[in-house]
Amino acid sequence: MSPDSEISAPVSARQRYYLLAWVNAITVLIMVATFVSNGIDLPGRDNCVTRFVDFHAIWGAARLALEMNPIAAFERENLEQAYSACQQINMFWLYPAPMAVLLTPFGALPFLTAYIGFLFISLGLLAVAVARYFPKDRTALIAIVFAPAWLPALMVGQFTILWCVGLLAAISAMRQNSNVLAGILIGLLTLKPTLGLLVPVILLADRRYRTIISATVTTVVLHLGATALYGFEYFAAWVRASGTHGASLSNSVAESASMSSVAAFATRVGAAPQFSIAINIALLAVAAAALFWVWRKQGARSDAACAVLCAAIPLSTPYLWHYDAGFSALAAMFIYRAGTQGWNTLHWLLLALVWAGPGVTLWNTYFFKLAWIYPTITVPPILLLGFAFALWQAAQQPSLSEMQQAKVTE
Repeated sequence: MSPDSEISAPVSARQRYYLLAWVNAITVLIMVATFVSNGIDLPGRDNCVTRFVDFHAIWGAARLALEMNPIAAFERENLEQAYSACQQINMFWLYPAPMAVLLTPFGALPFLTAYIGFLFISLGLLAVAVARYFPKDRTALIAIVFAPAWLPALMVGQFTILWCVGLLAAISAMRQNSNVLAGILIGLLTLKPTLGLLVPVILLADRRYRTIISATVTTVVLHLGATALYGFEYFAAWVRASGTHGASLSNSVAESASMSSVAAFATRVGAAPQFSIAINIALLAVAAAALFWVWRKQGARSDAACAVLCAAIPLSTPYLWHYDAGFSALAAMFIYRAGTQGWNTLHWLLLALVWAGPGVTLWNTYFFKLAWIYPTITVPPILLLGFAFALWQAAQQPSLSEMQQAKVTE
């Protein structure tokens, strides 16, 4: 074959998908970079970013923790002074003491250095965690690490990606029967406890009792250690702030366009806030029951069971911002891993929508600018779709007992 014929040889389907994965990755990075660079007030004060980013509060709390005054982060005026915002931004801090300890090193860095470093650390650790599930499939690895669903978390600088890293690592440990390590990793997830409501369900369903004990011990050690460092007053302030914030939930689900829970969606279609929250709590019960059934039947080694977990987590709380809806990327990952036998074009399109998740609204912001596409009205249907898709996949999979019987027969 001549050199000319080699150059003109058609690109294989595998190569096309690989190139498309990189095109998406570059697009995601450009969108994040544009968001950050357009918000920097270069002629202004140090550490000044005019964009509304949650990392303002995270960095401000880290600075206060570095000064050994972490409890001041619960006062909004103190927090605002700490992060030196260019303008009045209504931010708050609502995390337990171990989180303040973990973030302290970021407080020693300039804002932009800490902000960009946080994003790189998040993506880097995500790549390491996902690589364990796709050791030879670089296309899938790139597609998941740079899924559009992560865009809101990347832009505002939130913990969602790091939480997902911990979850992926815990599932990987359970698959290797490293139950104590899995428990330690799950204990670390209590640094953002609102996302872990369904984790005890899967541990009980899969009879991971050593993991439960390990997670409990880790949680107690983390929180007692941090409380000993900062004093019980921090714990009391956190409880008070959580109660105050919880009391305002009805306003949040009814007013914020970035709130992406089923409760928020219900308010947009006319339901009263309290009734909408009740609907979301009922959905939590349904999701927990479905999750228990799937995990009791298939366990941690089942990709379909893990897909149901990742799809159910963002549906489990009425208080869900668009950045926490990034779990849809993990749901898509496990749905894809669960198998593609019998799929048609519609299935692939639905998978792509789940993979994009809340990133759909960012695509709209950057490219289409349609007023009716915003997180509250767009993201909850996508999350419900992902949950239904994951349950469908789980229904196609054999149970653990059936797989064991098949091995004996062979």
